[in-house]
Amino acid sequence: MFEDHIIKKIIETWSLDQAHPLQEKIHTPLPPFSQIKKAVEIAFLASLEREEGRPIRFTLVLADPDIGGRSSTVKRPPEYLLHLTTPLPLTVDSIAKLAPALDPGVSAMAVGLMAGGGELTIWGIFTFSPTSSRFNEIPLWVYGELAYRPDLFTLYANNAGSLLIARHHNQIGRILNGEFTPATPSPFTVKSLGHYMINSVRDHVLYAKYGDSYWRIYQDAVELILSEAAARGHGSIFVLLPPENLRLRYLIPRFSFHETTTVQYLLEPLLRNDLDVATSIAMRKAIVERIKFLAQLGTIDGAVVLTSELNLICFGAMLSAPPWQGPIITGPDGYGEGGGETLDPSRLGTRHNSAMAFAGAYEDSLVFVISQDGPVRAFVLGEDKTLLYWPDCSVSMSL
Repeated sequence: MFEDHIIKKIIETWSLDQAHPLQEKIHTPLPPFSQIKKAVEIAFLASLEREEGRPIRFTLVLADPDIGGRSSTVKRPPEYLLHLTTPLPLTVDSIAKLAPALDPGVSAMAVGLMAGGGELTIWGIFTFSPTSSRFNEIPLWVYGELAYRPDLFTLYANNAGSLLIARHHNQIGRILNGEFTPATPSPFTVKSLGHYMINSVRDHVLYAKYGDSYWRIYQDAVELILSEAAARGHGSIFVLLPPENLRLRYLIPRFSFHETTTVQYLLEPLLRNDLDVATSIAMRKAIVERIKFLAQLGTIDGAVVLTSELNLICFGAMLSAPPWQGPIITGPDGYGEGGGETLDPSRLGTRHNSAMAFAGAYEDSLVFVISQDGPVRAFVLGEDKTLLYWPDCSVSMSL
C-alpha cells in the first residue's frame, strides 16, 4: 500500500532524531523494515474503521515480546505490561475489537513477532501514566511513581487516515493523505514562533513582575489550550490579539459573555511559588478546567478570539478580512533553522484562508488553525510584511 520510499523516509527521520546532538536520545534499535511497513499499513487501514460513526482511536507499539520477560524481573519497570493470554494476529479486525477497550492516552497495544512466528501479533498491552503538563502534574512524592510511555516505535491513530509516529513523549512525524511529513522542533521558542509571542507578552503586567518565569508558564498555557482543542477532533480557529489591537473591522462576534473569562488571574499564584502542595494542586486543577472550557468553545463553527493575555473576547466569530495577497512562507523551526518555503494557499480550505487573511490584516496577531486531521497550523505577520506559517505546532504538544 505504502511505497517503500515512504517507509525509508520514516526510518531515516527516526535515525536523524536519535542522532541529533540536542536531542540526547538513548539509541533505541528500530524493528526491521518489513515489520515497520506491515504495522504502518495495517494501522492506516484500521484508522479508516468507524465506531458509532467516528474513527476508532488506538496506539500501537512495536516491541519484542522478550521485553515483557526482561521487565518482569524488575521490581518497578518504567513501562507496565499486561500480557494477553492468547495473542491476536495484527489485523484490522483485531485492532477494531481491542481499540474500544483501550484509551490511547494511557495504553497501547504491544505488537511484535512471537517466538517461532512469522507474522506480527498483538501480544500485550503497555499501560502508562497520562502525559503531564505544568498544570496537571502531581509531585512524585505525593503521587508515587510514573509509568512512562515506551521509548519504542509508536503509532497513534486519532483520525481517519492520519497516523502520528512517535517515541516516548516525542513526535517523529505524521502520515497524512498518504504522505509522511517529519516533525520539526517546537516552534514555541524565541528563535521561531515564540519570538512573536514574547513580543506581546513583554507588555503584560505579570511579565514586568516575574520576567521569564511568566513567559514559560504563559507559553505552557497557550500550548495546553491548543492541545486541548486539537484533542476534541473538531476543526477550529484560535486567535490571540494584543489588547490595543482590538479592532472589530474584520471580526464579526457571535457569542460572548458579560463576565470576564480568563486564565490570567489564575497564573499569578503559581508564579509566587508560596503555595503549599494541596493549594498548588488545586490551583493548577482550576487552570486546566478553565483551559478546557476555552478549548471546548472551539467546537462551535467560527473562531475563538482571545486577548494576548488570554482573556476571552468572543467565540463562534466570523473572520472577514480581505484575502491575503502577499507572500506566505514557512517560519524557522525551534532551532532557528530552515523555513522560507512558499505556501500555495489554494492547497488549503476556507478555514485556513480566512485565518491567513486575518493574520495579515491584524499586525501582532497570532492565528492558530486546528485541523480535524491532526495538525495545528500557525500564522503571523512578519516584520517585513511577509506572512509566516508553521505547518504543525502540535509537534511540541503532549501526545
